[in-house]
Amino acid sequence: MDIQVMGHVGRRYVDRGEQVVHDPSPAVITNLLAELCAVDEDPEWWNDGVIGKVGAVDGVGFVVAPVTGYVALSWTGTAERSLNPKPFDDAPLLPRDGADDPLVYYPRSAYLPAEEAKKALAEHIVTGAQPTCVQWQPWGWEVRELPVWLTPEMPEYPAFHLISD
Repeated sequence: MDIQVMGHVGRRYVDRGEQVVHDPSPAVITNLLAELCAVDEDPEWWNDGVIGKVGAVDGVGFVVAPVTGYVALSWTGTAERSLNPKPFDDAPLLPRDGADDPLVYYPRSAYLPAEEAKKALAEHIVTGAQPTCVQWQPWGWEVRELPVWLTPEMPEYPAFHLISD
């Protein structure tokens, strides 16, 4: 089994095929997960990527909050987000992309402790399936204002949650 990582990891961008791990041992997986879930003390930098088997349609997206190290996961097959039933009081607001207008943020309820996220990523590496060791919630974003193009009759409407605090 070959595992591929894509996205922003450790202040560099990894494109398709640039970081492939061939038939990883448990030690290699442990080191890979440590790299993917590494914390950066600079609030401008965070790991944000996808891991999956080479050639697979689905994978697990991950976003690592700088400083706190909380990790939000996303299953690419359905875009579901991980769910922390007891969200952190200091869960971050990390934008998906600074070019979005308005900015959309990963749901604060999606952030998990790094160890839980690593278990889920390891489960995906072994099974290739959506991890079952974490809870999932429907896809969605937090926003300070709704996009102008979004109307109540659009199916995306309930996925945008206004930040009220």
